[in-house]
Amino acid sequence: MDITFKNVSYIYQQNTPFAHKAIEDLSFHIPSGSFVAVIGHTGSGKSTLIQHLNGLVMPSEGEVSIGNFTLSKEQKPKNLKELRSKVGVVFQYPEHQLFEETVEKDIAFGPENFDVQDDEIRKRIKEITPAVGLDDALLSRSPFDLSGGQMRRVAIAGVLAIKPDVLVLDEPTAGLDPRGQKEIMEMFHALHREQNLTTILVTHSMEDAVKYADHVIILNKGKKYLEGKPEEVLTRQEALKKVQLDVPEAVQFLGLFEKRFGVHIPFHRQSTKEIAREIQQVLKGGSSYE
Repeated sequence: MDITFKNVSYIYQQNTPFAHKAIEDLSFHIPSGSFVAVIGHTGSGKSTLIQHLNGLVMPSEGEVSIGNFTLSKEQKPKNLKELRSKVGVVFQYPEHQLFEETVEKDIAFGPENFDVQDDEIRKRIKEITPAVGLDDALLSRSPFDLSGGQMRRVAIAGVLAIKPDVLVLDEPTAGLDPRGQKEIMEMFHALHREQNLTTILVTHSMEDAVKYADHVIILNKGKKYLEGKPEEVLTRQEALKKVQLDVPEAVQFLGLFEKRFGVHIPFHRQSTKEIAREIQQVLKGGSSYE
């Protein structure tokens, strides 16, 4: 599903003394099947942006299009339930939303709410549990008897069970150790490719944006600050520093290498091993970089 924001602004508590413009004049287009990272500090408007994607809030100004659905101040989709069946949102700490007696019931809750038949729900659970790294033996257990990482996977399975076309990930690795963060992100990236999902990742992690996203949108104080391919946006060190955002480690390293040896090696999202090989070639004099 394509997603388009056209001059979108949102004002909390509009027409009151406490009015606050959370996002202002946002315009961008996300083609279907893209993996987009939305980056910005607290208060930049990230959470407000993603709340527009399934109609939790409506634009105060402008227009949002998600597939065939249009959201504006004047136009609210007649069937918000249908929109929400197509946009799955994994909020921060999704395991806090678990509440059923068993893992199976918790995963089934979403599709049941969207009137999916029991046979289809069972089929989806059978497909989804291995995809998120859960063993069938866990389905009859209470989700509250599982580890934190397993609980998060159950909550994610519940979102995937509605079979969304758009998957929104709001800081999905928050609170996990480095190994858990890597496992969860690799899982999402695999699902994105296999199911051709339109994936929107809200993150503070420049490393995740570089590794997984094919497009980056940076917000600052409710406005779009930068937008483009990761190798174009995340190499703009001075622009990122102005809004107190980190530069990916690989970009920092290549910058230090250039200062030390006077050789510029372009960043094109190489792996650490690929960067090491390129540097070896430079030091041996076998590279065309100058």
